[in-house]
Amino acid sequence: MKGLLLFLLLLYPFLIHADDEESQRTNINFSGSFRVRGTNVGRDVLLTRQTPVTPVVDPLGEYNSNLLRQGELISNDLERRRVGLPSQLTPRKEDINYYDTRFLYNMSFSAGKYVEGVWGMQVGDIPFGGKGLRATGPDGFDPGIVGPGAGGERGRTSAVNVQTNFLYINFRIPESALFIKVGQQLFSSPQGRVLFSTGTGVSILKSFQFLRLSWEGGILRARDQSFLDVDKNGFADKNYQNSNIFYNRMKIEYFRNIRNEVYAYWLDDNDKTDNETSRLGWYGLFNEFNFQTFSFSVHGILNTGTVKKFKELKDASDVTIYNTTNRHFIKGGLYDFQFTYRWSDSLNLNLIALGTTGRPGYNGNGEEANLKGNGYRTLAPGFSISNIATDFTGGYALFNGSSFSGINEYGTFANIIAFGPYQFTFGYYQLWATKSPEIKINREFSEWAGYKTSTYLGMEYNFNIRYNVTSDFQIVFRSGYFVAGDALFVLLDSKYGKVLREAFVTFEHRF
Repeated sequence: MKGLLLFLLLLYPFLIHADDEESQRTNINFSGSFRVRGTNVGRDVLLTRQTPVTPVVDPLGEYNSNLLRQGELISNDLERRRVGLPSQLTPRKEDINYYDTRFLYNMSFSAGKYVEGVWGMQVGDIPFGGKGLRATGPDGFDPGIVGPGAGGERGRTSAVNVQTNFLYINFRIPESALFIKVGQQLFSSPQGRVLFSTGTGVSILKSFQFLRLSWEGGILRARDQSFLDVDKNGFADKNYQNSNIFYNRMKIEYFRNIRNEVYAYWLDDNDKTDNETSRLGWYGLFNEFNFQTFSFSVHGILNTGTVKKFKELKDASDVTIYNTTNRHFIKGGLYDFQFTYRWSDSLNLNLIALGTTGRPGYNGNGEEANLKGNGYRTLAPGFSISNIATDFTGGYALFNGSSFSGINEYGTFANIIAFGPYQFTFGYYQLWATKSPEIKINREFSEWAGYKTSTYLGMEYNFNIRYNVTSDFQIVFRSGYFVAGDALFVLLDSKYGKVLREAFVTFEHRF
């Protein structure tokens, strides 16, 4: 025993030296994915409103004026066709198919167990035949570009089609269960309901193992316009034109089957370049319960604060009299409920209900409806409920993170694992407004035209297939078919069309 102890004492300095050499050695780890995607989308319904949202001063006169203008367009088009010229009326249908490719690459550098650097970049999405940056012009801007500058057109490949997704240093202290990230990183709230976005800032994560509790907090510099020097005199024209997001999160997993999380996000927006400043807070409680045959989650968010909005006051002739700033007090909320029943290892059934308070669209005075009436203001969410109605992942999207006030979506879907590596998903969803959209500001879908408002926005069918060819290679088919309701036509002020559809086929290899 004494001999063994003496041997270990003699060996200890060499072990320390070897550990020092190991800590000085730089370790590089990388991961990423290649993706090629084919898309087909079609619709005869608008995605955004094309008419003004200002109040209608003379409803009957404006309605008659629209009828006269439409009659003139049809008459002129008929005259063109009589003399053999092509029609100039814009079609009200869309049927597009396109292909694109994307490459994601993340790399981490570690010279020891305490410090790690992470760099993540993306090439694309590059559409097949898509335009690159034009050769001439002072700014090189081309509105036909899709993705980060992205080339794809024959003979017009772009040298600037790389964007940085991540660039941060991770200070790790494993002995204290403390991690600090500084730089551009991903900031995410539970299920992305409040925030899911990359940005530059600081995040701190501290775990308390004996309490089965962890705390996370930080700050995200969302926007900074303080460095503008339009007059080129060497001094910033605007000071403190910035937007900051602060947050706190606490996760509790004291019981094996229960996970709780309480959090708060605060927005301090002093940037006046978008004619709006605000101080808002989102306070959430997320609860998840997992059992052998079923699981469910209950999630609630309270949104409060103030918004200062720039407004032009106009007379009956639509002439601006003077400009003012109105203060609006926000008091809204979001509810989120999900239930999963595991029938077997190959089949699970799901229910989901998500919605917000308030009214979608605009009020009768032309202001955003989420500025009052228990409206709900969004921060920067990123989540998907169905493939078209509420989807922030690509393709058609009726509602996204910029405006989600007064929207409710209810649905059910089933996941079926069959034939080994295949997974099928069938879904059905309905979309409703909490309060019916305002019809008094409409020009086309108006009361004078005999239309009425409602709260029914439409329904949607989804069908997806996932084929796991290998553990790293997947083929995914995703589709959606949305049938619009009356409330959607009121919201978009459109009387044309009924259907939106989309289908994707994606080939993705991860490494």
